[in-house]
Amino acid sequence: MTPTEITTIFKKSGEERLALFVSTVAKTQSVFGISDDEGWALLGDNDDTDILPLFHDADLAETFRKSAGFEGHEIEEVEMEELLEWLQELDEDGAMVAVNPNTHFEGAIVEPAQLMADLIGN
Repeated sequence: MTPTEITTIFKKSGEERLALFVSTVAKTQSVFGISDDEGWALLGDNDDTDILPLFHDADLAETFRKSAGFEGHEIEEVEMEELLEWLQELDEDGAMVAVNPNTHFEGAIVEPAQLMADLIGN
């Protein structure tokens, strides 16, 4: 993905990025997250809710990783079957998912069960 394409996607609204994520992941059957030796990179909110950032493209994830200061972390691909298991666990744990957050940490924050329903329904 070119820097211009990345910028164009990150300028879209959170809802537009969510729709793009769902349609792309339904086709590719995988997502990208940010991890290190200790686990997956998580964001937080004012209520101390864990928020897992996920991306439909490795280049988007890498751009976010650099801007978010996750040095020492790598981009890791997750296949759909494992993702669906994760979403169930995240839902049980009360966590949320940030879908394609941009470099300003803006994006759709969705409940894991809703994201799972969206992905299965596509």
